[in-house]
Amino acid sequence: MDLRTKSDEELHQLRIDVLTEQERRHRLADIPDQIAQLAHAYEADGGDLADLSAALNKTE
Repeated sequence: MDLRTKSDEELHQLRIDVLTEQERRHRLADIPDQIAQLAHAYEADGGDLADLSAALNKTE
């Protein structure tokens, strides 16, 4: 892809698309750790991890 041939609008859209994809990848990398931390806090506060497992397996 030759960026020099792209219009300003095309470059702007490409930039948005790249940032959106980077954010998606970061979420995919971060969410499992966040869930593990929340599950630990939930269990430490007296919650049943089976309830969390059931919630993760729900489909709408």
